Amino acid sequence: MRTEAGIDNLRKGSEIKGIFEDGLQRDLSTEENLLLSNWVQHFTKEDRATIVNMMKELVNKHKRHD
Repeated sequence: MRTEAGIDNLRKGSEIKGIFEDGLQRDLSTEENLLLSNWVQHFTKEDRATIVNMMKELVNKHKRHD
């Protein structure tokens, strides 16, 4: 059974993982997933929101230049 914190961390990682996969246009490797999970688990809600917004902006700018 997952704890509330565990589910919240999974959700955080899923959104950020999706942005990475969208930008990279590939699935992340097992090593990359682990690194991302370990990184994301320490974010506060505010940190996560800032990182997500920055990443989305970066990916959108990259797509416009392609």
